[in-house]
Amino acid sequence: MATASSEHPLLSRRYKRWLVFVLLLVSIFNFADRAILAVLAQPIKEELHLTDTDLGILQGLGFAILYSVLGVPLGLLAERVNRKRLIAACVAVWSIMTALCGFATSFTTLLLGRIGVGIGEAGVQPPTSSMLADHFRPSRRGSVLAIVTLGSPIGFLVGQAAGGWIASNWGWRTAFVALGVPGVLVALLVLLTLREPPRGLAEGSVTTEPAPSLMAVVRYLVSKPTYLHLLAGTTVAGFTFNAVANFVLPFYLRGFDISLATLGAIFGMVAFTSNGLGMLAGGFGFDWLSRRDKRWALWGPAAALVLCAPLYFGAFASTRLGVSLAFVWLANFVLITYFAPTMATMQNLVGPRMRATSSALTALVGGLLGAGLGPTVLGIASDFFAVRAFAQGDFLARCPGGRAAQGAAPGLDQLCQAASMQGLRYALIAMLAVFFWAALHYVLAARSLRKDLYVPELRPGVEDRSPR
Repeated sequence: MATASSEHPLLSRRYKRWLVFVLLLVSIFNFADRAILAVLAQPIKEELHLTDTDLGILQGLGFAILYSVLGVPLGLLAERVNRKRLIAACVAVWSIMTALCGFATSFTTLLLGRIGVGIGEAGVQPPTSSMLADHFRPSRRGSVLAIVTLGSPIGFLVGQAAGGWIASNWGWRTAFVALGVPGVLVALLVLLTLREPPRGLAEGSVTTEPAPSLMAVVRYLVSKPTYLHLLAGTTVAGFTFNAVANFVLPFYLRGFDISLATLGAIFGMVAFTSNGLGMLAGGFGFDWLSRRDKRWALWGPAAALVLCAPLYFGAFASTRLGVSLAFVWLANFVLITYFAPTMATMQNLVGPRMRATSSALTALVGGLLGAGLGPTVLGIASDFFAVRAFAQGDFLARCPGGRAAQGAAPGLDQLCQAASMQGLRYALIAMLAVFFWAALHYVLAARSLRKDLYVPELRPGVEDRSPR
């Protein structure tokens, strides 16, 4: 290892601000391209005659399988190659595949497009987290990650507001293309303006040791009780978080008299302000509290997961649009505070040459069991409850896409929509209990946090040979 000077050009305030800005742009388009399917789900369902189970697969397992599985080899690759080039390539891939989703003609072709989006997005989060950790010390990582993860609410604002407006005027296919193309420009910005940092630069312990094998990383992680409980907690939380996020817009379109364009604009602002403020509060607030006791990085998220459940219940049980949106705003704000301290703690548990791989392993489990299964299970549950709420025969046969078939008896379409709405409402409410399970794991993780944190060894005098 070699001691890194605090005057290293990649540690200058000016460059670090630019780095955070560019990675924020990457995050924005990452989440915009994810969010667009949620806002377009209802018109896609009706045009392609899909079920909620189909929508759950498209937004869940269809996206998450390759996103999660490929994240591991791409995370290993990020430990060994130039990370900025890997990020740029992945941004370009997912952006092109998002645009191609606009040419889908069936469930299968749309599924293939979403799989392509997942392939591209699989390689971004591990090297992004690793690069940030090489520029900022552990005490700052929660705050910096909170800024970069502002890409989530901003991306949802762009995806939902712009996507809803474009779809209302030119159709849902045009919306996919319009949000996919700008991502290619962001990929070029990453490639041309960012630089690859030496591993361990921010901690003053630049490492030249070879990256450990996958099994070495796995053995290290499973020896840490904090990591195991944190992995379980973030996966379980992600199960419900992703399910709610992907079905909340169809919930409002089915249950309230509001247009797609109006809902996209309103909910985009709700998500942007609540999630944005919540991420900053969680990142900066729990970083500040952690200076008194490091366990606040996990105690805080545990409290947030407990408090958000009754708030979401108020949103989904209400029949008044304004009241429901107010509850959703509060629930989003409280819930999202868990995200930045979770990511920062994951990075603080491992050394510089394990960070991308550990992020990828976390994404593998969290992606498949959380982001993948959550929307899929909710879609199945929604169809289950809708079938039982429909007293006029076979719901799935008589209500393709949740609407009555053309030429059906008068009034049947209203009954189809009512059953579809009731099924989704019950499914959303049933999922909320899972948040309490997630909170328990965060409390258990906090018990061993202080002894499991990574402490760098400073051994100066070895030349840095990290890839440029």
